[in-house]
Amino acid sequence: MQITLEQAHLISEKWVEYWNNDTVEKYLTLYDDDATLVSNVALRLMPDSFGRITGKPQMFEYWSLVRLNFPQFKFRINRIEIYENKIIVYYESIIDNSKAIAILSINDHLLIKKIEVSYV
Repeated sequence: MQITLEQAHLISEKWVEYWNNDTVEKYLTLYDDDATLVSNVALRLMPDSFGRITGKPQMFEYWSLVRLNFPQFKFRINRIEIYENKIIVYYESIIDNSKAIAILSINDHLLIKKIEVSYV
């Protein structure tokens, strides 16, 4: 599946907006039920995960921990790129300008199937 630039902008804008302004439950509406997250922060907060979280229940637990431990995590998008079914989101923290890259793999229902996050 090839997503359009318009779809990519809509998904990525909701992805940041829901994280910054809404509940973890609403944020999870952007994800497939068995989505996977890969992140070095997941490794730090949930060492038994080996940095890989799968499924909405585990993601809910993880993102609740992130919000508890890093309440200042609010983001803005710098730019996005697309490649087939992937959206590459370059973003930064509103508070300290720390930078990150997320690769969002999108399924046929325009939900996030996999997210890989690197903080740079």
